[in-house]
Amino acid sequence: MKLIEKKCPNCGASLEFDETAKSCKCEYCHRAFEIERDNSLDVNDLAEQFNLNELKGPLKAFSTFFLGSYIITFVIALVIFCFIFGMIFFGFKDHSNSMKESGSSIVNKKEIIKDVNDLTNEDYDHIMNDATVKVVHTGEGKSDTNHSYSLNSKLQRESVYVAYKDNSNKIIAIVSGTYHDFFHQENTYTVYIPLIYENVKENNIAFSSANIDAPKYYFTPEQDSWVYGYSSLDEAYNAAVKPLENDYKVTKK
Repeated sequence: MKLIEKKCPNCGASLEFDETAKSCKCEYCHRAFEIERDNSLDVNDLAEQFNLNELKGPLKAFSTFFLGSYIITFVIALVIFCFIFGMIFFGFKDHSNSMKESGSSIVNKKEIIKDVNDLTNEDYDHIMNDATVKVVHTGEGKSDTNHSYSLNSKLQRESVYVAYKDNSNKIIAIVSGTYHDFFHQENTYTVYIPLIYENVKENNIAFSSANIDAPKYYFTPEQDSWVYGYSSLDEAYNAAVKPLENDYKVTKK
């Protein structure tokens, strides 16, 4: 396959194409040309046998796109590569920063909570989230053909205690929930449920899981409908907190 060298009819720049090409494009003025071979000429210079006519209309657009497709493909690939690389780099950087921040908060704050005043609003939010998962999902009132008990509203935080001794602690959160009977609206029951956390460190409450410290509370004498909890706040306190007062320093909020 022979290469033909011609001058651009528009700007005079050098053009190079092979003898089988149907069109070409000037790299300087970006004009596209149709290549025609005049076989009737009997000349020694092969280049003289080829004529260049500027493309018009749709053919020009198609040729321009075809000849520039390699450049366009390269530019698009470069943009995609830069985007993916940027996402990976900044994602890794954010992940590293978050790991450092979370790590520093745990490493630098190992003090065990000694007093209820050490708890933050985020800790109380976590307690209520635990109550929603632990109590509502596992202690929902059971139903039968005559009764259907359900929680009347969101659980409420009644009181929170911290019992501390010898570098260990317990956090006791008592929450209440009011249940009513769908078939008998006059039947309403409020139960009190202690949640117990063991040895919770400062800013580390989310790494512990609360245990429900309450027996089943039965709504009916037949004991076929129940939730976890006690019938009064005093009963929940006497069962979950008072036994600790002899060995622990207990604070309340």
